[in-house]
Amino acid sequence: MLTFVYFCIVLGLLVCVHEFGHFAAAKLCGVYVHRFSIGFGPALLKWQGKETAYTISCIPLGGFVQMAGQSDMPDEEDDELNKDVPKERFYTSKKVWQRLIIILAGPGMNLIFALPLAVAILCYGQSTAITPNGIVVSEVLAESPAEKAGLLPGDKILSVDGESVSTWSSFVETIRSKIYSDITLKVERDGSELELNAYPEVNEEKGFLGLGFTMLPPAQVERLENSASPLQKGDVVLKIDGRPLSDCSVDGIVGLILNSPNTNITATVANYKARRRADDDSVPEERIVSFPVGEKKKCEHFDIMNIDGRARLVPKSSAPPEFWEFAGAKVLALNAKPLELSQEDYFADIPVGAVTACVAVAAQSGRYKRETVITNVVSTVAYFGHAGIGFKSAGEMVCEPLSEAFAHAPMKAWSKVTETFRTLKLLFTGSLKVNNLSGPVGIARMTGVAAALGFDVLLNFVLLITVNLGVLNLLPLPVLDGGHVVLLIAEGLRGKPLPEKFLIWYQRIGLVFILALFALVMMNDIGRWIRESEFLGTLLGKFFH
Repeated sequence: MLTFVYFCIVLGLLVCVHEFGHFAAAKLCGVYVHRFSIGFGPALLKWQGKETAYTISCIPLGGFVQMAGQSDMPDEEDDELNKDVPKERFYTSKKVWQRLIIILAGPGMNLIFALPLAVAILCYGQSTAITPNGIVVSEVLAESPAEKAGLLPGDKILSVDGESVSTWSSFVETIRSKIYSDITLKVERDGSELELNAYPEVNEEKGFLGLGFTMLPPAQVERLENSASPLQKGDVVLKIDGRPLSDCSVDGIVGLILNSPNTNITATVANYKARRRADDDSVPEERIVSFPVGEKKKCEHFDIMNIDGRARLVPKSSAPPEFWEFAGAKVLALNAKPLELSQEDYFADIPVGAVTACVAVAAQSGRYKRETVITNVVSTVAYFGHAGIGFKSAGEMVCEPLSEAFAHAPMKAWSKVTETFRTLKLLFTGSLKVNNLSGPVGIARMTGVAAALGFDVLLNFVLLITVNLGVLNLLPLPVLDGGHVVLLIAEGLRGKPLPEKFLIWYQRIGLVFILALFALVMMNDIGRWIRESEFLGTLLGKFFH
């Protein structure tokens, strides 16, 4: 329900901005506007202005500005509506350059709206990975550009084409701007520097967009069970005596704790605030702490977490490959004893030794069908190290003062424009498949996900969508604003209006194209929804198995 509400707010806002551009330009050019509507269908709210009716309609999938004389295929209803409107106030009576301004004002307003959005994002703050140890390579994907370039886990990336990089976000933006270009990486390996030649590319099947490696973020303290601990919430692990940098990651330090019961671990840490200003270059003071590790009963290969009201099996990073096919499975019982979600420690009452988890797995079986398979997963319960510390990948919110936000907003907005053009290029060249396109259902789901991840993520998503609306509407395709621009330019070059018969066929072809595109994206959205929904997949599988 919340997803639908967020979707209506976001889409309603952006449609309002777009249509207001057309509306304001039409008014400035003296065109008579009958109606300004947000949404389609029956009106939920309506009020009458001096000459324009303003409505909010029940279907929040668009909107329109009804101008006198703009109908592509006028009928008797249009004639009746326009009978008292002076001919000089018709859209068609205006000069070509005036009509161009009216058409371009819609997508133009979406692009202009990107600026205050960018200011809001920069002022509110953006979640950023903390990289005090620099950009350290964690895992290199097989057959990726990173593997071909010779990158290895543990390598520290110093620069790209001579430009130093210190943050993960700036590195990602740099690499994405150089897709399908030869680049030179300077890396540090075992205390010495070397240069590697790489060629970032996109490969959906192999799962990489750019170089194809993951960064090794350091671990940050998220919660503490013991208030007397020498560690503090927000501490970032910089170094552990005698251990490689990989042990400073979440998986690394958790693994070290598990394998070090009844000992003390000495680490170098620095405390980072949850939020800081971008102009604050101060470096947190490092300190050396030693924290005790006790022992607790734990399962060797998996944990159990309460996710969305269900006990889910979560394999540990050290688990054998066969355990990963049960990732996310519903855990029904341990050693034949049903689980209670209210339990704080699922393994506290389990005897040391072998443990059998009864799990329910949603298995794909035929078209649209998912069968619930009940099976057993066997592992071992033993005493492992326990420090009572919750870790997460190190991150912080970085915000800018208002003056700096205004200065940097154009570059922030422009980065989304270039990102949109790069995506279009990848689509047209076939590097990205059309099944990646999303329609209203997909955008609604992404809006819900963005809202759940945080307000900063939602604002960035709205920025991306408004830029997409602005850029995509300028494509020279029938029905889109760009298609109208093509017609107006042709009329200007011809010196007189285009033949009515041609315009009718042009609109018909455009309508067929848009309907086909809409059908494609809806099929993509619904297909993804079915694949991810156990209930829908099982229901449809009964008919199509």
